[in-house]
Amino acid sequence: MSAAWLTRRPAGQAGQIPALTAIRGLAAWWIVIYHFRDALPAATPGWVMDAASGGYLAVDLFFELSGFVIALNYAAKIRGGGSRKILEFYALRLGRIYPLHIFMLLLFCLNPLAIALFSAKADPGIRYNLEYFGLSALLMQNWGLASELAWNVPAWSISTEWFAYLVFPAMVWLWDRTVRRAWQAVLIAAVLLGGLMAASGGQLGGDIEHFGLLRCVAEFAAGALLFYFARLQPPRGFMVNSVLEVCVGLAIAGCLWRGWTDAYVVPAAFLLLLTSLVQGHSLLAAALSGRLLLLVGEVSYSTYMVHYFAKDWTKLLLVHDNALSNLPLLAYVATTALASAVLYHFVEVPGRRAVRQLVGQRAGGVKHAA
Repeated sequence: MSAAWLTRRPAGQAGQIPALTAIRGLAAWWIVIYHFRDALPAATPGWVMDAASGGYLAVDLFFELSGFVIALNYAAKIRGGGSRKILEFYALRLGRIYPLHIFMLLLFCLNPLAIALFSAKADPGIRYNLEYFGLSALLMQNWGLASELAWNVPAWSISTEWFAYLVFPAMVWLWDRTVRRAWQAVLIAAVLLGGLMAASGGQLGGDIEHFGLLRCVAEFAAGALLFYFARLQPPRGFMVNSVLEVCVGLAIAGCLWRGWTDAYVVPAAFLLLLTSLVQGHSLLAAALSGRLLLLVGEVSYSTYMVHYFAKDWTKLLLVHDNALSNLPLLAYVATTALASAVLYHFVEVPGRRAVRQLVGQRAGGVKHAA
């Protein structure tokens, strides 16, 4: 199997493909707007509201993108390194997601405190229960152990991602033995997405508490299979990739504005989108190459983890009958953007670097990319 063209791709940092970094940032902001859609100004056009209401679908793009990137960066290391490399992989991935996750979980303690001190009811309600807090601290809150989403609500997907990381070495073992031709990767991915389609009841965003884990693992596995597919296939031309992206755009538009069943369309459409962006040689890839979009993508994890906190406090302070119609949205967007940059530089990156250095010391000074 030759992945030569993958290793020759234009990249910024190690293990990164610029178009994938940029699309990750746009997906994060789609979710940001999705969670504020009920507080958008009354004059917001209907088609914009429909697009905002479909923001939950960006999580499916995250899962598939994550599967591909993890396979790209870690499959070979796990394959040839035995149990030590698997443990290093777990440590590096935990270091990538956990420092910011636990920081935000602790920051969310301000919410029930504010309710207790300033609310007439003085009752934080079920959202701030201690059991969910404990599960969140263990990254297990969306493993089917809770019946609701609570605290930092979007972090449910980080919990399922951690589960996917735990089973990733088993995926590598399985895909190495079953995927020898590109069509085999396509067939297995089709089976996975078909099973997801059947289990979803046609609605990807429903029953996240119980369905979210299956949704993540199936799409993460499909994304990992995309890596196997990509290294077995020669790169396609600019025009072929661009036409493929237009078709994907039409499919997503059908879900947003024509009522197509998302579970039947979106996972496969996003997987096709990634197959074109992976090569960095298409109309959309060119459009995503700007420095600003790459910066937005770089801080996207911080954006995802902080935006619900920004939403809670924006609604508490600014969403009321006498508020200026555009002020809450502007405050929410500005706060999320600023907090994303601050958390990225002062929490996310230092936490990641500390774990990477620790793993490098334990491994005899070997440098790692997380």
